[in-house]
Amino acid sequence: MDLNWLQSLLFGLISGLTDILPVSAQAHRVLMLKFFGVKDTTSLMALLLHLSVFAALYLSSQGQFAKMNRARALARVPKRKRKRPLDVRSMMDWSLVKTMLVPTILGLFLYRYVRNIETNLLTIALFLFINGVILYIPQFLPSSNKDSRTLSRLEGIAMGLGCTASILPGISTVGAVVSVGSVCGVERLYSLNMALIIKLFLLAGLMVYDVLGIISGGLEVLSFGIVFQYLVTAAVSFGASMAGIRLLRRFAADHGFSLFGVYCWGLALFLFILNLVV
Repeated sequence: MDLNWLQSLLFGLISGLTDILPVSAQAHRVLMLKFFGVKDTTSLMALLLHLSVFAALYLSSQGQFAKMNRARALARVPKRKRKRPLDVRSMMDWSLVKTMLVPTILGLFLYRYVRNIETNLLTIALFLFINGVILYIPQFLPSSNKDSRTLSRLEGIAMGLGCTASILPGISTVGAVVSVGSVCGVERLYSLNMALIIKLFLLAGLMVYDVLGIISGGLEVLSFGIVFQYLVTAAVSFGASMAGIRLLRRFAADHGFSLFGVYCWGLALFLFILNLVV
């Protein structure tokens, strides 16, 4: 059984929004599929949804990538021939991204071993509760203004481990990375921008799994109408992701993520009760 048009559009909307907000997209996908009476989505839909969020993240981070690329290009020019000073901040930003990538790649290799628990409501409820704790802790920590220029390599790896933890259903990539950054004393908005960039690389790895799923499953059962429905769903997901990024940057600067933590606890309780009655 596949999703009808209304279910598909709602699935794309919630999926795209929760892939950005620190509330675990996987938990919401499983919950929606339970209500829709659908066991799972196809690998093609998963690929298109991941691609839509990837596009939104890339567009929102394009300025940062441009600065890092210019700084790297300028660094290759001999010092005496440079016409402008080297952007040390952007160079260190790229160094931090590479450091965070190490545990992120490890998480992608481990992903296939945790995929079997993605539909277990009790397990998702447990990890959602943990995610709420992760989001709530930073409000008790003093604010700081550290960035890549003052972060150690060990702290960068710790932030990357936050991304690794997000392969567990119920743990948010953005929430885990930003919260670990807060523990390390990183300025919250800067930590959020780094989390959005590292999520790009995580999504790229997940899309490889999606493509492998398509290759193994084949596309012969998909009609033009279903593919068109998937494309529209992905477009809705893209719009929701862009809105989520704007909302999250406003929250990071002004309020923090503690309210999302409370939401995760409420959803965890709901899933726990649902697991008892289903």
